Amino acid sequence: MKRIVIIGLLGLLLCLSIVSAGNSTEVSFDIYQTQGVYLYEHDEVRFNLLGDEHSIVIEDVGTNSIKVDIAMFLNDNNTVTTPGLVGMDYIDKIDLDKDGITDLNIALYSIDEDGRVMLVLQDVTFGDPSDAITGNVGLVDSNPVDSFNKNYILIGLGVIVLGLVVFLVFRNKSSPSEEKPTDEPKPVEPVENQ
Repeated sequence: MKRIVIIGLLGLLLCLSIVSAGNSTEVSFDIYQTQGVYLYEHDEVRFNLLGDEHSIVIEDVGTNSIKVDIAMFLNDNNTVTTPGLVGMDYIDKIDLDKDGITDLNIALYSIDEDGRVMLVLQDVTFGDPSDAITGNVGLVDSNPVDSFNKNYILIGLGVIVLGLVVFLVFRNKSSPSEEKPTDEPKPVEPVENQ
């Protein structure tokens, strides 16, 4: 029985790690040169630029900035991940192919109280790289409901694990113990007064 409980707990912990993984969102620059996307910590945004796929992962969300990992040329065997910091006060100009010309502008538009960030990406491979993020903007919603549901799933798994622990603790305390034979007291006979 204990093995089954241990295997069940390990299964729940595995589910917990899967649920806490971030979401992945695809962004396309086919219609709009500038795209905004809502993301949470550990979420990823993928996009095609310069004939290959690239990725930005939100590593940490601060109050005025976020830490990101930028993976360039994912289809290449020599994919390199570069850490970066994107703040509210500036636009990061990224040179994906390291040719000295900016290929992508990244700006942090907002950080909500619940940790949701709006990241704005701009393809500048066909325009003037000195342009600020302006013009028609497409908005890609990474479905914030998914992160909301993740919290409920995590809470539910926590309650189940806590319930199993409480069950095991009280089960061991209330298990039948060997009853020791006891001597029944003999009834006392009344004494007559003389």
